[in-house]
Amino acid sequence: MTESILDTLSWFPYEPRLYQERAVKLAAGTYAKKTVGMLSADCGIGKTIAVLSGYLAARGDDPDYRLFVTTRTHSQSKVFEEELEVLKRSATTQQIPITATSMVSRVHLCPNKHKIDSESSTGFMHGCARMIRTGQCTEYWNFYKRSSSESKTVPREKSLETVDDLLLSGIVTREVVENVAHDDGVCPYELLRWCARNSRVIIGPYTYLFKERVRDAILASIKTPLYALDLLVDEAHNLPDHVLDSEVAVISGEDLKWLRDNRTAVSKETGISWLVEAVDFLWETLMVSLDKMSKARQEITLDRWDVVPRFVEVQSLQLLLDRTEIMEDADSVPTETPLDRIAEFLCTGHKTLESEDWHVTAEIQRRWKEHEISYTNAELRIRPLNAAGLIAPVLRGARSSVLMSGTFRPVNLYAGLLGVKGALTEDLASPYPKGTRMVLVDNEISTKYTERSPKLWRAIATRIQTALESMPAQKSVLIAFPSYDIMNEVLSYNIDCGFRERLVESRGARIEELKEQVERNPTAVFLVYGGKFSEGVDLVSKGHSLIDMIIGVGIPFSPPTSYQRAIQDWYEGKFGRGAGYYYSSVVPSVRKVVQLAGRLRRSPEDWGVVILLDKRFKKYIEMFGDDAINDLWPYKNVEEMTSAIKTFLDVRGEEINAR
Repeated sequence: MTESILDTLSWFPYEPRLYQERAVKLAAGTYAKKTVGMLSADCGIGKTIAVLSGYLAARGDDPDYRLFVTTRTHSQSKVFEEELEVLKRSATTQQIPITATSMVSRVHLCPNKHKIDSESSTGFMHGCARMIRTGQCTEYWNFYKRSSSESKTVPREKSLETVDDLLLSGIVTREVVENVAHDDGVCPYELLRWCARNSRVIIGPYTYLFKERVRDAILASIKTPLYALDLLVDEAHNLPDHVLDSEVAVISGEDLKWLRDNRTAVSKETGISWLVEAVDFLWETLMVSLDKMSKARQEITLDRWDVVPRFVEVQSLQLLLDRTEIMEDADSVPTETPLDRIAEFLCTGHKTLESEDWHVTAEIQRRWKEHEISYTNAELRIRPLNAAGLIAPVLRGARSSVLMSGTFRPVNLYAGLLGVKGALTEDLASPYPKGTRMVLVDNEISTKYTERSPKLWRAIATRIQTALESMPAQKSVLIAFPSYDIMNEVLSYNIDCGFRERLVESRGARIEELKEQVERNPTAVFLVYGGKFSEGVDLVSKGHSLIDMIIGVGIPFSPPTSYQRAIQDWYEGKFGRGAGYYYSSVVPSVRKVVQLAGRLRRSPEDWGVVILLDKRFKKYIEMFGDDAINDLWPYKNVEEMTSAIKTFLDVRGEEINAR
């Protein structure tokens, strides 16, 4: 359908909110033109339903349309499931029915996982494949049968009938599939995979499309090439960091030791003559690096030739990679054994020969604290530097792509980071009424490393307690820190939470615990930026935020590692002098705070206070949106902070009473 005759709101099921029609138009126009679009829209605009309905306006009459929605986590797919259900119910009889499946990995669905974990010494994927191959997985063989005429495995007739029934009944989710699979005694993952193969809309995590080997497997599974897919990337500000992290290759000293000790079995299993020699080569690199790290007490940067043996044969390397693809249409690449990991490592190492956009190090594993440096806690790492080089080919290779986020500012900056300069863009302002938020910035405190001391932690604790005392305990408060260490230092001063309950995030905390607690009672939640509690769940009830105050302690700048310096230098060369620090440190660090602050308001009736405990925030306030400048109130001490909160509450009270 051409843009000139496009009825952009033809699928939109509601009366549009403020700015929402512009979001629908951006999506519809992007998909109609078969290009790339970027939508920056604050929380509350309703990006998800806007972009989905815009997509259907452009593609809904195409019987072959296929949309792949990618999210950062499985939990964030819920909102898409809900909105697609709304669109499915509101579709007219003349419109092509919506079929959609929300993908979950095999390991999360397997009813035999505990059995595999206890009996397999080579990891879940290998154990799963062995159970299928030996006929021990009854769920798999209840779904499939062997076809004598075609000499291959095919779904049973009843399995395909179940797939059709699921697609007609509603949006296929993990919960639905697990229930049906349990009742029918079939493999839930295979049931879900066949639903996805026959769905017009598929939802899955970033890795499904932005990690090459996983993407190849997924596209083979759904029988659709990338160029025939339309993409929608949610929370796309996370994409550069996610892609860089997902392409990291690691081989540990313990892996190399195991491979050396089992060299005969490795050679026999793989049939690759040079593999043992490659293991010895990497072992020698690690041993030399250990001596240097012992003297420097830190990681060291290596030349790419230190980890890429010249005698590695590319064709044989491909055979080694193929050996790790142990299951047809696997949705994840097994890296569960030393042999899997060295295959992945050598493959990534070979990529460093084709580009300078990689950083190679020898370092101590993060969990290591006090033990002597040895091969048992050391590893070799290869990390990519060029996120755009990994992202842009996917976005440009698809038929069309829309990326959306509530923190895409400035949009042109992110277009450069993602490698899609020239994309269609829309930057929508906050839809919330003016005066419903106050942003307090401390003029005295800084959590800069050189200023950290017990005096600073006490001052922060005093400000947090004063803020909690000044704000009525009607809703919950989020108090975020750059790290667990800083959070624990501040909490050591026994902050009184008043009439709110206390909840402190731990590394093993469950998101459900946070949601249950906040829904039950007003709570002071102490958490870390970018952790599960800050981004993992939407704290909303009946469309309204359960939060009325957010306190951000410091800016969560990344520690100065060699990789951080390398990526800063890379950005400097790409975008010009002075850009490296801004792109590599400022943007991702401040963005975490902006993301957290966005949780304060979820409806036009919500209001509250954001307190930023670091004077450096004033330099970056534009990243919080244009309205943040109008809401800004710098203050000097706790007395002025208390006065500002009281004034804001008085004004809000007068406005509410005047209605």
